[in-house]
Amino acid sequence: MKYTMPVSRNVFKPKRLRRLKRTLLWAGVVILLCSVFIGDALPPENQTKADMAAVSAPERFNWITWEAAAVWQEAGWWLRGRPVPGDEAWQKEQVLAFVEQQQRISQLARDIRREYAALPQSDAPPPQSLPDKERTLADWRQSQEAVAPVVERIVAHQLEQVLADEGLAWRGEAWPPVTFRFTDLPTYLIVSPRDKIYTWWSVHLQPDMPISERVRLEQRLETEFGLSALVDDLGGIGSWPTMVERSASPGRLFDVVAHEWSHNYLLLHPLGWRYSDSRDLTTMNETVASIVGEEVSYLTLARFYPELLPPPKTEDAPPPPKTESEEETFFEAMRRIRLRVDELLAQDHADRAEAYMEAERQKLAENGYYVRRLNQAYFAFHGSYATSPASVDPIGPWMRQLRAQSGSLKAFLQIAGRMQSLDDLQTAVK
Repeated sequence: MKYTMPVSRNVFKPKRLRRLKRTLLWAGVVILLCSVFIGDALPPENQTKADMAAVSAPERFNWITWEAAAVWQEAGWWLRGRPVPGDEAWQKEQVLAFVEQQQRISQLARDIRREYAALPQSDAPPPQSLPDKERTLADWRQSQEAVAPVVERIVAHQLEQVLADEGLAWRGEAWPPVTFRFTDLPTYLIVSPRDKIYTWWSVHLQPDMPISERVRLEQRLETEFGLSALVDDLGGIGSWPTMVERSASPGRLFDVVAHEWSHNYLLLHPLGWRYSDSRDLTTMNETVASIVGEEVSYLTLARFYPELLPPPKTEDAPPPPKTESEEETFFEAMRRIRLRVDELLAQDHADRAEAYMEAERQKLAENGYYVRRLNQAYFAFHGSYATSPASVDPIGPWMRQLRAQSGSLKAFLQIAGRMQSLDDLQTAVK
C-alpha cells in the first residue's frame, strides 16, 4: 500500500493572535516539562553515581536538543491552524499502511533479539551476521521517517476525539492536547543493588544502542561497582511532545500514545507531581497510565477500526488445573521467578539468586520467551508497572478495583490524580 498526500485541510481557523498566545502558553509548559529530563545532565551527588555517570556519559541522550527540535515543529503546526490531512477513510488507510510496514521492521528486530538471547552471557564477541542485521534494521527504520509526521497527526486527532467523548476536554477539545512523535526512543540504563530490587540509579542513553554496546556497559558497571545493571528499550516517554515507538499493531500504538498522554495529564495533578517521591508513587502513576492506555486503545479501535477489535471475552468456567506436561505462560513464569528471587535475596543469597535467574532465562528461551538479560535491574524496571508480569505489587489489583468502581474514565483519572500516597489508594478502594 502506497502513501499519498492530499492537500491539507485547515480544520481550525482561529485568529493569528489567539494562536500565538496559545503557542506561547504551551512553550511555557514545555519548559516546565523539560526540567523533568534535564536532570539526566546534572551530576549526581553520590560519588558512585557520579562515577557511573562518567562511565555512561559518551552514550548519554541529549534531551535539550530533542525537545528544542520537537517544540519548534509543534509550534509551527499550531500556528498553521493544526491541519489534519484527508478524510476519515484516507486517514485510516494511512495508519494501517504505516503499521503494516512496521511489522516487517519488527520481525527483523525480533530475530536479532532472539539470536542475542541464545548467546551465552560472556565476553566473546557476537557473530558478524548480527551487526550486519542491525545495520539493515537501521536502514529500514530510516525509510519510514518520511510518512511518520502525517500518521502522528492522524493518530493524535483520532485519540483526541475519543478523549473528548469521555469528557476529558476543555472548550470542546481534549485536554491536555494529544501530541507525540514517532522517534527512535532513548534506551534506558537501570541500576539496582544486588541484594535488593529497586531502581537505585537510571539514565537515558542513545537510541538504538547496539546490544553488543549494551552488554559492554552493563558488564563494566557490574564489575567496577558491584551492582546489577540493564540497558533496556522503552515503549514511550511522557515528555512533551511525548515520545512513542513505531508499533506493528494499531491497538498497541493507540495504547502507548494514550499511556504517555496520561502522564502529561497526571503532571497537572498531585499524583504526577510526586512521581519520583517513592517507589509506590511511581508504580501508581505507571499503573494509572497503563489502565488508561488499554481503555482508550479499545475505544479508538471500536470507533475507527471496528474490524480489528479482539473478540469479546466470555464468562466461561475457569480452566482446569494444568498438567505437568503443560508449559507455563510467560506471565506465570516471571511471577514465579520473581517470588523465588525475593526469597533468596531476603536470605542474603545474591549469588544464588543471579545463578537462578540465568538458569530460568535459558529455560524461557527454550520455550520461546526471549529475555536478553534477567537480573535485579530487570525486575526493578519492569516491576514498576504493576500490570506487568514482572510485578508482584498489589497496586495493580487495587488500581483496577478503583477503575471498576469509578464509573467513567474521567472520574477514575480525577480520583487517581488527587492521590499523594499509597494510603490514599487504599482508602479509595476500601
